Amino acid sequence: MMSVRSGASAYECHTETVTWFEASEQHVQRGRSTTNAARLVFRRPKTSSAGASMVLHIVSSFVGLITAQLHTKTDGAVFRLHYRWTTSFCFLSCALVSATEYIGSAIQCLGTGNDAAPKAVNTYCWITSTYTLNTATINGSYYLSRGSKFSGIGTPGQDNTVYHNYYQWVPFFLFFQGCLFYLPHLIWKTMEGKTADKLLQGLQFNAMDEEGEQKKANIVKYLRDSRGHNMVYAFTYLACEALNWLNVIVQMLLLDVFLGGVFLEYGLKVMSPEIRSSALHSTFPRMTKCDFNYYGTGGEITKTDYLCVLPQNILNEKIFIALWFWLTILATITAVEVIWRVAVAASPVVRVQMMERRGKLVADPKLETVLRCLPLGDYCLLEVLGTNLDATNFKDILLTYSNCNDNSVLPNGDKTYRPYSHLDEVDSEAVMEARV
Repeated sequence: MMSVRSGASAYECHTETVTWFEASEQHVQRGRSTTNAARLVFRRPKTSSAGASMVLHIVSSFVGLITAQLHTKTDGAVFRLHYRWTTSFCFLSCALVSATEYIGSAIQCLGTGNDAAPKAVNTYCWITSTYTLNTATINGSYYLSRGSKFSGIGTPGQDNTVYHNYYQWVPFFLFFQGCLFYLPHLIWKTMEGKTADKLLQGLQFNAMDEEGEQKKANIVKYLRDSRGHNMVYAFTYLACEALNWLNVIVQMLLLDVFLGGVFLEYGLKVMSPEIRSSALHSTFPRMTKCDFNYYGTGGEITKTDYLCVLPQNILNEKIFIALWFWLTILATITAVEVIWRVAVAASPVVRVQMMERRGKLVADPKLETVLRCLPLGDYCLLEVLGTNLDATNFKDILLTYSNCNDNSVLPNGDKTYRPYSHLDEVDSEAVMEARV
């Protein structure tokens, strides 16, 4: 008995979850061995605290993907909505749906009377599919008049049968969605190759760097040497922005196919008070039916009709309604972002204004001519630099790159000077000097 108690103590210290119960007096009185009696004393306690800690661990594992970190920004805020927030939401939803022990059993079927179905029946109904019977339009009043509030469990052969075989694939589909939302960022990160990070040389993290002047001179030298050779940099980013929008549209279509053609109108139906309840219950039913066939004692096929409860659908309906609203908003924002990027690429005037805003300056004709003649790839690289640098350092780089000085930024001290109407007065020699 001493050895058994020592083993139990070691087990308790190792797992911190073992509860010691004394052997039953009934077993002792019957004269059973202490070893057999001791086998009954180990019991796992309720996993409420362990489950809560695991949920917190799952949530905290995605915090690093969402929170801003000390790194060089090479993409826009809308871009980050895709691979940070949306990917994190999909992965977190996948983890929560997979953790079925926190909401009970994923499926629980009932047989005749109040008897629970065998475990084999639960497994069979889960891995195959269950079905509902649409009683809302045919004879729903018949069931309601008799006090039944369980929609979808009418009479087979009389009511419209709808099969549901998506629920076992929900975690895998959410994980697949998260990977697709991260894909454009992975492509851009690979193609960008930390070009901006190497070019900035850490100046974005320390604006008062002692070697700041030398680092800015290195940046200007690189910009001049690579002038006109950065078009791939620009077009890759524009293509990834367009891929983000296309990805959202494709994801919504895939979700519609996955849920049997109900996702595209799912949010609209939920927002309608008249059909909200029926839309939720028909798309993610809590109660379904399952037929289990087996050979009886006489060799004939016995068909048993089971009523199954799906607790997981309570979580599924919340996840997918949130996903519907989020994808709708994300598709709209991304479309506006793509249109804005195309407008910037097509309008030199807009690019000049963007550079003025980044450097907090007003361009004179020489600087403006340089910016208007700047190739699109070089502009995109300058925009990335302006996003990471403070206004003072970026202005110094911009003026040095264009061979301008501080005196030419505000001519004659006139702070209201706007040079856009005088571009035609710039002679061709000034244009050539600016390009050099």
